[in-house]
Amino acid sequence: MGPLTLLAMSLLVSTVCLAQSSSPGFEAFKHVRAAADDGAPDGLLRIAQTSDGYIWLAGDALYRFDGATFERIDWPQGAGKRHASPSALMVSDRGELWVGLRDTGGVAVYRQGALRDMHMPDPPRGLAVLAQTPDGTLWASSMSLDKRLLRRRGDQWERVDETLGLPRGYIMDLIPGRDGRLWVALSAENGESGTLAFLDPHATRFQTMPVTLSGRPKIALDPHGALWISDAGGVRMFLDASGKRAQPTIGFPPVPGVTRAAIAFDRNGGLWGTTGSVGIFYIANPHAPSARPAAQVSRFGAANGLTSDTSYAPFVDREGNVWITTESGIDQFRRAAAQQDPAVPPDPEHGLSMARARDGSIYVGSRRTVFRVPLNGRAAPVLTLRTDEISMCSARAGGVWGIEPKGQLILLQGARVQRFPGYPGGEARIACAEDASGRLWLAVASGALLWRDASGWHRAGGALAKLNVWDLTTTQAGELALVIPPDIAILHGGRLETISLKQAGIGTPWALMAGHGLGSQDLFISGSAGLARMRGSQLRHLDERRFPWITWVRTLQQTTDGKTWLFSRPGVYEVATADLNRAFDDPRAPLPVTKFDALDGLASTVQQGGFMGQQSAVGADGRLWFLNRQGAAFFDPAKLQPNKVPPPVTIRSLESNGGIWRDPAHVTLPGGTRTVNIAYAGLSFTVPQRVQFLYRLQGVDDAWVDAGARRTASYTNLGPGRYRFQVIARNSDGVWNRVGATMTFEIQPTFVQSWPFKLICAALLLALLWLAYSLRLRTVANRIRMRMAERAEERERIARELHDTLLQSVQSLTLRFQLAADDLPEEMPVRASLITAIDIADKVIAEGRDRVRALRQQQAGDLQQIICDLIARIGFGAEVVTATALEGEVRLLDPAALDEITRIAGEALFNIHCHAEATQVTVELHYGANLQIRFADNGHGIDPEIARAGGKAGHYGLLGMSERAQRLRGRLAIRRLPDRGTEVVLTVPGAIAYKPRAPRPWSS
Repeated sequence: MGPLTLLAMSLLVSTVCLAQSSSPGFEAFKHVRAAADDGAPDGLLRIAQTSDGYIWLAGDALYRFDGATFERIDWPQGAGKRHASPSALMVSDRGELWVGLRDTGGVAVYRQGALRDMHMPDPPRGLAVLAQTPDGTLWASSMSLDKRLLRRRGDQWERVDETLGLPRGYIMDLIPGRDGRLWVALSAENGESGTLAFLDPHATRFQTMPVTLSGRPKIALDPHGALWISDAGGVRMFLDASGKRAQPTIGFPPVPGVTRAAIAFDRNGGLWGTTGSVGIFYIANPHAPSARPAAQVSRFGAANGLTSDTSYAPFVDREGNVWITTESGIDQFRRAAAQQDPAVPPDPEHGLSMARARDGSIYVGSRRTVFRVPLNGRAAPVLTLRTDEISMCSARAGGVWGIEPKGQLILLQGARVQRFPGYPGGEARIACAEDASGRLWLAVASGALLWRDASGWHRAGGALAKLNVWDLTTTQAGELALVIPPDIAILHGGRLETISLKQAGIGTPWALMAGHGLGSQDLFISGSAGLARMRGSQLRHLDERRFPWITWVRTLQQTTDGKTWLFSRPGVYEVATADLNRAFDDPRAPLPVTKFDALDGLASTVQQGGFMGQQSAVGADGRLWFLNRQGAAFFDPAKLQPNKVPPPVTIRSLESNGGIWRDPAHVTLPGGTRTVNIAYAGLSFTVPQRVQFLYRLQGVDDAWVDAGARRTASYTNLGPGRYRFQVIARNSDGVWNRVGATMTFEIQPTFVQSWPFKLICAALLLALLWLAYSLRLRTVANRIRMRMAERAEERERIARELHDTLLQSVQSLTLRFQLAADDLPEEMPVRASLITAIDIADKVIAEGRDRVRALRQQQAGDLQQIICDLIARIGFGAEVVTATALEGEVRLLDPAALDEITRIAGEALFNIHCHAEATQVTVELHYGANLQIRFADNGHGIDPEIARAGGKAGHYGLLGMSERAQRLRGRLAIRRLPDRGTEVVLTVPGAIAYKPRAPRPWSS
């Protein structure tokens, strides 16, 4: 079975209010319930908390709770104990959870994400209690009279009830003392009386205490180490912290109808008890003797919101929260930040009013009654009114003013009540305030303004008569301040100053509040879109774009400890006054805030906007009282207990491909895995809804991911590799656990994702690239050969044309001239000239034939020899040393390519001869994949600019060399050598330069 998601860990406000208003003694607690219809398991008999922070519950199965999810923990497949349900829970000194089982299941321990059998030999039919003494010995009690007590030392179990002389009876409870003593509470077999026994460390026999237990007794140690007993006779301290009989006797009568009262103590010393049948009870100060002990016992049951009157086990977690397991679910009680005073009833129709007297007492008017809250006290009625409507404001002479429409003006000063004539007209009132001069001002529903002095009531005149007043108050200087939408006004004596709020950006103003800081003269104006502060003549504001929560502030209080409290529709906000001032003065300053709402015990926020006048006040005892739709409530800043415990962070599970790994540290996932879902938890139970998380997956997330309150992380499109997941969390009060929790998982590669496959693909890719390159080179070589063949054919055509036309015509002319010469006498001078011309013509014919022969023949032969011939033909001087070098296996060159190479070589050698003035010339031939020829000399070297430009303007030798190299798809590099001289390197691809090799015959 998968985890059960808790749908309603936060109760409806009405449920909480019902619990608090109808159950005296529980007003200071926030009650949260989770019943079966909320997704919680039912029939929960036992509860424990392990060192990692999880809360464990024993019911029909074992459940683990992280504040949001109930996770069922079943036995692993094939364990053979899937039907052995848990009956007892214990956390060992190693922080592990030990589980006692029914149906002769023995004992199991939860380790590494699974239940593991501890192989108890011959276990009883069911285990009731597990305990561990400081020496590490484990004790287990049976549910029956058979095998009542078992002991585990090392890895050996043994039955010891008879060996150690345990008194007769059923073992009802088993607890170890701080001194190592083991306490056992027993119920008699006949159910009439029971025994309290103990076993000292290293003792061989149990001893009994001189006390008689009744019913089904339970025992517990309080925070001081005192031993308490709970049985049919009630709850009482039996031994004090020193181990002596408690004197005087402290005890409390039993709750009527109790069947079994298990007890526990909270961190404030309060005693909590279950009853088995009639809900729970709570004693706030059990250590204080009382003449009426029954009056100290507060009760809470299903009628107050408890999941069931059938309550089983109380438990206090590491944060101080109190838990109660019941037949129908689980309940939590934690200290509420705000408490509703049950004495003050709500009045949603007419609203409530409030004022603070000069002595620090608070007065509240509701439902025709005025209540007074004295120093450190509760609200108590002091006056009955004639109507449900009353305005209240502070009286500067002491006490408070109360104004009833169509009634009287009342001055309340403690128990003293003075009555004066009411204001004229009887129109519905809005709010009142007394200024520094003693004038009492009243705004009525029509927007008009009235005031009263020693001579009686007066209607405001002049500029004041033209105002439409929504609300009013007095500044710290005692001047009257008025809300007159869309502006405000301040009355300085007899002068009215109107202050425009158009540029303030706070929307419609609806409340004025004077600052109460030390020496403060601030006036705060609340609006629909923000909050403004007027200090002197300077008006500054905070709007909702910067702080969305600061709208519709209904009332504001500043305390002497440097805090400012703002009460608005969404909740109550606490900020440091210094931070608030800084935020007003610096538009970039942050404003850290703590929010209080229903999760903190607020039964309601502020009253509706239609009820004007003072809405909050600070009492002389430091409590902040405020009015809301449920009556009057207060914060006690001195008793607010921030949660300073960093939340333990755990990774609950990793889910992928249908598999779930619980409490993973390292998981290896199969190849092809693309998606993982990781569930994590921040184990803070005070307000689990406010636990915030940051997580990251190294290798995927570049920075922390702000998950808010979300408790799962999902990743898709993951590839093979090793991943590290880390999560950190902070609790509801902003305390971070920055170590957090970490896990690693590895996704194995599939064959196509493995390195061998990638190497094979890389090799194939390289082969394909080489094949493509070879094919391209072959294509280029064939194209070049084709062009060279075309050039050869063109040369042959030109040779034929020269032979068939020009040479034959010249030869015919020569023959004609020869005949003409023969006919001339030898003594004629012209004959000699003609013979000379004929000889020259013969030479021209001979040279023409040589040219034709050269056109029809292509270069062939040894390249090294050709270069040597070129060197000899150019005719370097005797002072020039020439040398040629050969490297690699000599290959036959393509005739067409050889012709171009020869011409490039000739030009290079010619340039050296003409321009270098060198004494050494070297030519190196390298036969490799490509043909490379290097020409070098030690002359004065080529001008770098000429080498860079590829030639000199008006000269075409270097240009012709480059063009011939390009036709061969080769590279020609010319550079000046570092020492002296010039280097020319010609590189021609082998596929173009060399003749193709003849294919080798197949061998048989």
